[in-house]
Amino acid sequence: MADYQLTKMAQRELDGIYEYSILNFGLKKARSYVKGLHACFATLGNNPRMGRDYSHVKEEYRRHEYERHSVYYKRTKTGVLITRILGPGQDPIRNLM
Repeated sequence: MADYQLTKMAQRELDGIYEYSILNFGLKKARSYVKGLHACFATLGNNPRMGRDYSHVKEEYRRHEYERHSVYYKRTKTGVLITRILGPGQDPIRNLM
């Protein structure tokens, strides 16, 4: 079974998404959204080629959209490493470099 890991930056972004969602949509929706993101990460871990190739921006990177966020990741020997979770308006070129 494949797995996924988050970089420290991706974990901070996930925490920020959770906090923002609590403040703007309530605890129930925040929990549901973050749970959905974790399900997305697990799916990517089991299907690392699922996302689009994004190596034109950063070598070996892939991108997959989950609702309002884009998940950037790289394949590993055991699954994927989630490197960034960017929302609308966040420039991936600037944030991935």
